[in-house]
Amino acid sequence: MQTMYQKIVQLPLFQGLSKETVTKIIEKVKLQFKSLPAQTTFINSGEPCNQLIFVLNGALVKKIESPDKTFKIEQEILSYSVIEPASLFGLVPSYQATYTTSTACDLLIIDKYYILEELTKHHIFKLNFFNILSSQTHNYTKAIWAPKPSNDLLDSFKTFIHLHLGNTSHSITLYIKMEDLAFQLNDTRLNVSKMLNKLKAKNKLALKRKIIHIPDFRLL
Repeated sequence: MQTMYQKIVQLPLFQGLSKETVTKIIEKVKLQFKSLPAQTTFINSGEPCNQLIFVLNGALVKKIESPDKTFKIEQEILSYSVIEPASLFGLVPSYQATYTTSTACDLLIIDKYYILEELTKHHIFKLNFFNILSSQTHNYTKAIWAPKPSNDLLDSFKTFIHLHLGNTSHSITLYIKMEDLAFQLNDTRLNVSKMLNKLKAKNKLALKRKIIHIPDFRLL
């Protein structure tokens, strides 16, 4: 059975901390542990973000919906993830997505007060935080400026997904009408349908009416 130290050092932001440092953190920082059953929505898009939430066990679904309600994207989030660290600061510190448990989950929650007053005193914690924020920025920048062959519809589709998620690890499900996706990709409905069905034939995604499921984005 894992000790508290073994669990904590597997979490983003805590990796690289010594056992002595983690012990000091546990003594000074209020760590909230919460267990949730499957199919529980515990964060809604737009709600204030005033804490860091880590996934210790289980799986979540991250849900993002377009402002005009024409499409939404769901992404699987697994253990040892941190939820939207970038949303903790900024002009409007609020969550960008809705999160629902897909299995029973164990969460670790740390209030913003303890992040600022205690955890930022530790150099490695601050470096881990900066590295996560930098990686997110670099991923978005790469997606925007990545060279794309002329009129390559698949590349446009991948960029569309990447720009809305940033991190494309784990399975992804897109809910959208074919004509709305064609509009987003600036192409015809027929061409988009052909492109998706070619990927389906290669078992790279699954198609249903208004649903596109991508098990592994890297295989597209």
